[in-house]
Amino acid sequence: MKMRKTTSMKKKEVSTIEKTKDSYNELVYHSKSFGVTSVNSLEAKARIWGLDPVPVAEARVLELGCSMGGNIIGQAVHHPKGTYVGVDLSASQIDIGNQLIQSMELQNITLLERDIMSIDASFGTFDYIIVHGIWSWVPDMVKDKILEICDVNLSERGVAYVSYNVYPGWHRLSQVREMMKYAIRDDQDMGLLEQTEKGIAFVEQINSLLKKSEEVVPKLKWKTDSFDSALAHKSYYIAHEYLEPINDPVYIHEFIERAETHHLVYVADTDFQLSAISWIQSEKRAMIDALSGGDWNTKEQILDYYYDTQFRRSMLCHASQAHKLRHQEEFLMSTLDELYFIYTRRVEDLKDTEYKIEQGLVNVCKKGGFFTVADYEREIKGLLENEEFPKVDMYSMLIRFLLCGLVAVFTETKDVQPFQEGISRVPKESAKYVETVVNRNGNEFINVSDRFNDSIEGLHAGHVVIMNALSDPKTLDELYTLADDVLTVNETKEDGQVVPLQGRSVVDGILADLSRLGFLQHN
Repeated sequence: MKMRKTTSMKKKEVSTIEKTKDSYNELVYHSKSFGVTSVNSLEAKARIWGLDPVPVAEARVLELGCSMGGNIIGQAVHHPKGTYVGVDLSASQIDIGNQLIQSMELQNITLLERDIMSIDASFGTFDYIIVHGIWSWVPDMVKDKILEICDVNLSERGVAYVSYNVYPGWHRLSQVREMMKYAIRDDQDMGLLEQTEKGIAFVEQINSLLKKSEEVVPKLKWKTDSFDSALAHKSYYIAHEYLEPINDPVYIHEFIERAETHHLVYVADTDFQLSAISWIQSEKRAMIDALSGGDWNTKEQILDYYYDTQFRRSMLCHASQAHKLRHQEEFLMSTLDELYFIYTRRVEDLKDTEYKIEQGLVNVCKKGGFFTVADYEREIKGLLENEEFPKVDMYSMLIRFLLCGLVAVFTETKDVQPFQEGISRVPKESAKYVETVVNRNGNEFINVSDRFNDSIEGLHAGHVVIMNALSDPKTLDELYTLADDVLTVNETKEDGQVVPLQGRSVVDGILADLSRLGFLQHN
């Protein structure tokens, strides 16, 4: 009897997988890059927590649920010595992704249409495994398979990244899913886009009704805020977030326990604030410690209750690496010395202070761009006129900024090189990448991303022309002549008059962009 029940369950789950596959084929999901999954970010955070991951430059990377490859194509472009593999169930999306890769002439990335249930040890091992926006939307047997792959196919020093919806925060958004499903309860013959649009309209109307009834229900602003947040996304996102057959949030302690059955250890969330508490005011920190009894995993759950967390981005490693983890938050100064930091907020929000250790950090953040511990130290010495100071205070201040989310951390920096005539060049991979997205309609499916997997906006055909020209170094005169021959540039005056300009007038701006974005190389 028990066996028959298990078999029935598996048949149901297989049917659900097929429905999920059909939905992604029917309504294509724009394949974005996500900075939080950049390997140089995962490497840096894993190192801070005590691990010794494989350096990003030559890492082997696997993404499960890769869609059209938009999240790893850019990483492959910027790390030509690395190896990237993407797997997805959707044949149409894999086909689009492979066409993009072929157009870019990339050799270090492969996208495969494959059911992850078929992946085993023979598939090989990877130094980083990325699973973004998949785990909560698949049946239990697939959830377990994902964690099994993160065990069997992860190299000994490897780091796995898995994101998923969590309670208690997702209790707020579950209403949107339930309302949309109610709105289309009699419309199962509709296409997914039509269902989505009808569901969105229903939620919008309820949301509008609530906003107009504040005198009747004054305490429901949290609900309208949640609805506003959900409805702010594009239709394809809402469809796959709220109308998939499965959307299965869990509590963080349940995820951790499940991962442990696959010999995996929870490292931390990629958001330091969801794992670290040493930056919190001492009285609150003491309360969290008391509630958790000093247990790391229990503390994670308490923090989710505290923050009302709705989404987690967890890093996992093999149980064999657990002894390296610095869960006591005693981070190594020698590790911080080797990393790069960048301020993540508006420079205008930085406030000066009389405490010179903090002011030194404020000053390097104000300069913009990446900085190191050495840069920070030089700034402090300038303020103190080379007086001796306790270096531990400097590291403590940097850690506080890091754990508060004021600075981000990476193992690489952006190589911002000014254009030099006869020296600067653009790698062929980068030029083909931008050309495919900008000139060959690739932007219908993916975006251009930088070395840190963040989206780059504003690139146009002029950038493509200059990038291709700089496959070999050129002089400014050569670039000006080329631009005058092939670029048509118009300027609109204040009175609305459109005036044609010489192509050379935009070359300087394009070169400045390529420098700022790190596309120019001098070797």
